Amino acid sequence: MSSLVVAEVGQNGSMSSSGPRAGGPSRRRSFTPAQKLELLTQYEDACTGKEGGAFLREQGLYSSQIAEWRKLRDAGALTGKKPGETI
Repeated sequence: MSSLVVAEVGQNGSMSSSGPRAGGPSRRRSFTPAQKLELLTQYEDACTGKEGGAFLREQGLYSSQIAEWRKLRDAGALTGKKPGETI
Protein backbone atom coordinates (compact mmCIF):
# COMPACT_ATOMS: atom_id res chain seq x y z
CA MET A 1 0.00 0.00 0.00
CA SER A 2 1.41 3.39 -0.90
CA SER A 3 0.63 6.78 0.54
CA LEU A 4 0.44 10.03 -1.34
CA VAL A 5 2.26 13.04 0.08
CA VAL A 6 1.37 16.41 -1.35
CA ALA A 7 4.28 18.82 -1.70
CA GLU A 8 4.34 22.39 -2.90
CA VAL A 9 7.22 24.35 -4.32
CA GLY A 10 7.55 27.73 -2.66
CA GLN A 11 8.67 30.96 -4.33
CA ASN A 12 12.24 30.37 -3.18
CA GLY A 13 12.30 26.93 -4.80
CA SER A 14 12.12 24.94 -1.57
CA MET A 15 9.52 22.24 -1.13
CA SER A 16 7.01 22.19 1.68
CA SER A 17 5.05 19.13 2.61
CA SER A 18 1.43 19.22 3.69
CA GLY A 19 1.72 15.74 5.21
CA PRO A 20 0.65 14.88 8.76
CA ARG A 21 3.95 16.07 10.29
CA ALA A 22 4.41 19.13 8.08
CA GLY A 23 4.74 21.49 11.05
CA GLY A 24 6.58 19.01 13.25
CA PRO A 25 5.08 17.08 16.11
CA SER A 26 2.12 18.70 17.80
CA ARG A 27 2.19 19.65 21.47
CA ARG A 28 0.28 17.58 23.96
CA ARG A 29 -2.88 19.12 25.28
CA SER A 30 -2.89 20.16 28.89
CA PHE A 31 -5.88 20.84 31.09
CA THR A 32 -6.31 23.16 34.05
CA PRO A 33 -7.82 21.73 37.23
CA ALA A 34 -11.07 23.57 36.44
CA GLN A 35 -11.19 22.02 32.96
CA LYS A 36 -10.56 18.57 34.40
CA LEU A 37 -13.41 18.98 36.88
CA GLU A 38 -15.73 20.22 34.12
CA LEU A 39 -14.84 17.33 31.81
CA LEU A 40 -15.31 14.84 34.67
CA THR A 41 -18.77 16.25 35.33
CA GLN A 42 -19.70 16.11 31.65
CA TYR A 43 -18.36 12.56 31.34
CA GLU A 44 -20.29 11.35 34.37
CA ASP A 45 -23.46 12.98 33.01
CA ALA A 46 -22.88 11.25 29.66
CA CYS A 47 -22.43 7.92 31.46
CA THR A 48 -25.88 8.18 33.01
CA GLY A 49 -27.27 8.11 29.48
CA LYS A 50 -24.91 5.31 28.40
CA GLU A 51 -22.99 7.77 26.21
CA GLY A 52 -19.65 7.80 28.06
CA GLY A 53 -17.68 6.25 25.22
CA ALA A 54 -19.10 8.68 22.69
CA PHE A 55 -18.18 11.60 24.96
CA LEU A 56 -14.58 10.38 25.24
CA ARG A 57 -14.32 10.03 21.45
CA GLU A 58 -15.80 13.50 20.85
CA GLN A 59 -13.39 15.11 23.29
CA GLY A 60 -10.37 13.04 22.22
CA LEU A 61 -9.88 11.72 25.76
CA TYR A 62 -8.88 8.33 27.14
CA SER A 63 -10.59 6.46 29.96
CA SER A 64 -7.23 6.35 31.76
CA GLN A 65 -7.24 10.16 31.91
CA ILE A 66 -10.70 10.09 33.49
CA ALA A 67 -9.54 7.50 36.05
CA GLU A 68 -6.51 9.62 36.98
CA TRP A 69 -8.57 12.81 37.22
CA ARG A 70 -11.08 11.04 39.49
CA LYS A 71 -8.26 10.05 41.83
CA LEU A 72 -7.02 13.64 41.88
CA ARG A 73 -10.54 14.98 42.47
CA ASP A 74 -11.25 12.49 45.26
CA ALA A 75 -7.94 13.40 46.92
CA GLY A 76 -8.87 17.08 46.68
CA ALA A 77 -5.92 17.93 44.45
CA LEU A 78 -8.13 19.57 41.80
CA THR A 79 -9.70 21.94 44.31
CA GLY A 80 -6.45 23.25 45.75
CA LYS A 81 -6.30 21.02 48.84
CA LYS A 82 -2.75 20.28 49.98
CA PRO A 83 -1.65 16.63 50.35
CA GLY A 84 -2.55 15.30 53.80
CA GLU A 85 -4.84 18.27 54.54
CA THR A 86 -8.27 17.44 55.93
CA ILE A 87 -11.43 19.36 55.28
